[in-house]
Amino acid sequence: MSSSTYDLAVIGSGPAGQKGAIAAAKAHKRVALVDRTVMMGGVCVHTGTIPSRHCVRLSSSSLASTVNALYGKPNGDISVQDLASRVSAIVSRETEVIRAQLKRNGVTVYQGCAVFLDPHTLEVQGGRRKNGTQSRESTCRLWHATSTQPRDCFR
Repeated sequence: MSSSTYDLAVIGSGPAGQKGAIAAAKAHKRVALVDRTVMMGGVCVHTGTIPSRHCVRLSSSSLASTVNALYGKPNGDISVQDLASRVSAIVSRETEVIRAQLKRNGVTVYQGCAVFLDPHTLEVQGGRRKNGTQSRESTCRLWHATSTQPRDCFR
């Protein structure tokens, strides 16, 4: 098990978590961000704002030319599979933008679930760093920036 010390550990990579982590990194703090593998970017990217806005935008009949341009459907008729495929591509692109932004700013990303061991130490479980090791992180400050509903880590 590897162990590291950070000035700030952020739990959750949604809009609040990523902005907080980047702001701290720009202030020359050593920052770790912990989030589940499949949810980088939080609910906003995966099930909230980004996918729903895309669906609403395409459901408007006045945007038939947009549908034609995006899907190659001359009369604007799209299937649920077309829409799901497009939303999946958008989510993947946004997730990669977030990962690149965190990396560019020097934020260390851990994938897994954060478990508090004491007020200044957490362990990342169910995930791995790139070298394949579990990790234990010590920090001066913790920022819990997850969604409003607790989630089961091992679902």
